[in-house]
Amino acid sequence: MQPFKLTTSNNGTVAGAHSIPSSSSLSVKYRPLIIGLHGGCYDHQYFDSLPDYSASPASAAFGIPFVAIDRPSYGGTSSILPISVGSDFTTESATSLHQHILPKLWDTFGVPNECTCIVLLCHSLGVMPGVATAALHAQDKTARYPLGGLIASGMGDVQSASAKAATPSYPKLDDGHALCPLELKDAVMFKPGTYAPEMLTQSARLNAVVPVPEIEEFATKWLPVWKERWAPAVRVPVMYALVEGDPFFVATEGEVERCVRAFSGSVRAEGSLIRGAPHCVELSYWAQGWYARCFGFAMECGASFGDVGRRNVR
Repeated sequence: MQPFKLTTSNNGTVAGAHSIPSSSSLSVKYRPLIIGLHGGCYDHQYFDSLPDYSASPASAAFGIPFVAIDRPSYGGTSSILPISVGSDFTTESATSLHQHILPKLWDTFGVPNECTCIVLLCHSLGVMPGVATAALHAQDKTARYPLGGLIASGMGDVQSASAKAATPSYPKLDDGHALCPLELKDAVMFKPGTYAPEMLTQSARLNAVVPVPEIEEFATKWLPVWKERWAPAVRVPVMYALVEGDPFFVATEGEVERCVRAFSGSVRAEGSLIRGAPHCVELSYWAQGWYARCFGFAMECGASFGDVGRRNVR
């Protein structure tokens, strides 16, 4: 993928990398612009770890533009810290994405490539701002970008017994940021036999400084409210997935169905339990199969959106 750094309308920055297929390969009539939102302790490189486990092969094969960004307060994207009194990290992240970052990405990558809509591909803690952004978009009659779909994986509703019992203590770099020890991170994110050994050579590169409020708030300010506050407000199609045996969440077929039902306002919501895969599906042997499903769903969203996105959004 090719790195980029853009200035947003509020004079902030958004950084990441993109895979933009050549115009000759853009054979799909209604193309979505897929935007990847990484999980905690990673950055945009999560979607471009190694050539065979990157989103790039699917992007090239289907002729679909893919953009991975550093979420707010990660990497080269502007920080939203400190969080205002009465607000929370997810709300501030979603506000930044909805008001400034996604409009800039749409103007820069969506419009020039004749895309019909944006589809968000969110993993783990990145699901929180992804869902909240989709909810904000549904409530905004003057949104400056067309949102056509939401893909969410790796974020459940009920913490697993091991996650509840764990008391992770990440070394703090300052009051607002921390860095997860590599050994601890790899032990939790991967399962034996689910990933290529060379993936571990990328651990240091993929380990990103994490904003402390995100880690501290997800169990107390996201999990208790997301099914009532955020999910029902989402209107776009949703594809939701958990991996069986997820280290962080209870992950069963029944739990997937219960989470999918939370998106009661969505025009289409579907879910699946991925058996055998580790938490970080995109870094595993399941990566290209998962990306193929995500790109396929996104293309369906693009087709459903049709020419409406081009007519209604500048």
